[in-house]
Amino acid sequence: MWFTIDFSSHIPVYKQIAEKIKMEIVQGNIKKGEFLPSIRKLADSLGVNLNTVARAYRELSNEGIIKPIRGEGYIVKIENMEKFNETLIIQLEEIVDKCIKAGIPNEKICKIIEEKTRREVK
Repeated sequence: MWFTIDFSSHIPVYKQIAEKIKMEIVQGNIKKGEFLPSIRKLADSLGVNLNTVARAYRELSNEGIIKPIRGEGYIVKIENMEKFNETLIIQLEEIVDKCIKAGIPNEKICKIIEEKTRREVK
């Protein structure tokens, strides 16, 4: 499988699956019109319950990111993830606000962001 799940995380597994699939789409690893692995196949490869993957797929379907094709599986419906990117930016802004309210200096916040983005570019 192209991603793993952090079972020690406070984030529910189905949300991790949905977010990781979104990231694969954003990064261009999964393109519009491509089928996702079957629920059973993904559940087996991640070592999770079928219902967990089904819930993640249902969430993605409700968001309009994937679409069920009767008898075939789930296909990527959305080409660009502008809404998802907007959500990430809002979350980043909220985290930065929390850091500021907690008294973390701006320089430290900026340094962390610079280090993270530098690492990702390499």
